Amino acid sequence: MSDVSPNANKRKNKQYFVAIVLVPLILAIIYYVAFAADRYVSRAEVAVRQIDGNNPTANIPGLSLLTGSMNPVSREETLYLRQYIMSTDMLKILQEELEWKAHYAAEKSDPLYWLSGDASDEGTLKYYQRVVKLFFDAETGLLQIEVQAFEPEMAKQVLDIILRESEQFVNELSQRMTRDQLAFVERELANSLKNYELKRDELLQFQAENNLLDAEETAIARSTTIAAMEAELAAERARLSALKSSLNQYSPQVRQQETRIAALEQQIIAETQRLIAQDGNAKLNTVAATFRELSLQAGIAEEAYKVSLASLENTRIEINKKFRSLAVIVSPNVPDSAIYPKRIYNLITIFIVLMALLGIVRFIVAVIEDHKD
Repeated sequence: MSDVSPNANKRKNKQYFVAIVLVPLILAIIYYVAFAADRYVSRAEVAVRQIDGNNPTANIPGLSLLTGSMNPVSREETLYLRQYIMSTDMLKILQEELEWKAHYAAEKSDPLYWLSGDASDEGTLKYYQRVVKLFFDAETGLLQIEVQAFEPEMAKQVLDIILRESEQFVNELSQRMTRDQLAFVERELANSLKNYELKRDELLQFQAENNLLDAEETAIARSTTIAAMEAELAAERARLSALKSSLNQYSPQVRQQETRIAALEQQIIAETQRLIAQDGNAKLNTVAATFRELSLQAGIAEEAYKVSLASLENTRIEINKKFRSLAVIVSPNVPDSAIYPKRIYNLITIFIVLMALLGIVRFIVAVIEDHKD
């Protein structure tokens, strides 16, 4: 029994080795030697940078990356760009310009990297995401783009279109954000201008209706005139008293002086009535009060318009400073040799994994047999 058991164990081990290691390894060798198609890779590195006039290093892509001066918002937009590159929108553009699907469907010898010409949109997108790889470096904000194709020129052309569309996407995204901000400020400016013109027209109409350029100045002038007439009246009354002390009250000089005083009194009463409103009528003091209120409202509206105008100019300056653009750090290359598949590396890796799997299977079988005993 002891002689048979080791032989049985050896046979089992050989069976396990053949089934788990040898057969899969032979299949892998056959695939990589006979079927695996060469895939050429074109690479580029980009970053969404912020053009800031207050930061002199921001206008120098390499220096801004080395000094870590990339704006966090630009990193967020780089993530937006990554999603756009891997989307169906980018795939549709490639299909329209390069007949992208036909290129990968033409390589039928490689069963693992063959794309069916009748593949669905979802299947095509999954295949696209296999041959277009993106790597984002959170430290520097760099986005590395890697495109695989069965021809070197095709890999370069695909990457060129991706970079062109990416630049357009970043510009449109930046312009959309700045448009919204600028549109809000412009609406505020239009509202303040409309309000200022309304208050100004109300003031001009009030001046035209009352035939006054400045009601307050007119009221002050009238008050000064009344004060002067009252002083003159006092002087004339004193002169009348002097005449009555020396002449008869019915003398022509006294009567003439009394007439002059009565005329002054009537004129003062008339001017006072024009100046002061008794029942809220359109007297000069009411006109002056209304004029003052309209002038104040027009002044406030004018200041609000000036503030809105200054805000618009400042917003335009800030928009120019904060505009985003796509910086190409490493330009696309035309590969001169195929990088994928890495045949030797993949075969060694497969062999190591299969040997590890063989060891796990042997261990499990040994544990099961020990429990049976």
